[in-house]
Amino acid sequence: MWEVVAATPYDRGDPAQGAEEATVVRGPEAEARRVYADTTARAGDEGYAYVRLRHNGDDVEAWPQATGWTV
Repeated sequence: MWEVVAATPYDRGDPAQGAEEATVVRGPEAEARRVYADTTARAGDEGYAYVRLRHNGDDVEAWPQATGWTV
């Protein structure tokens, strides 16, 4: 099972408050990858905290990508 999940922050001013996930699509891999690409392209404009492409519950790809930098 493939799915794309987009999360909207509960409080845009305080990311520590978490985010609410919503499934954008659930279906075959090709469709999920297409929707993932479309969703990540507009994620900043939509104010998403993150977008995940998942296969059988495991994250396969994620936006924003981890950079390895820490504060």
